[in-house]
Amino acid sequence: MPITAIYRKGVIKPLKKLDLKENEEIEIEIKRKKSVVDEITGAIKIDPKLAKKIAESDEITYSMWAD
Repeated sequence: MPITAIYRKGVIKPLKKLDLKENEEIEIEIKRKKSVVDEITGAIKIDPKLAKKIAESDEITYSMWAD
């Protein structure tokens, strides 16, 4: 039963209710979740100078939040 949880202040907290009995013993394996950036890194090849120009463009930044 894979679950997603968050680790905060020393406690692992599931993001959804678990179908477990009170005091039931379980075994846990921890795997770090990949970020979206990690998953798409390398998916698009672009000239670094062009990427910088796009990232620093006010036109691109403002149009993303327009509506």
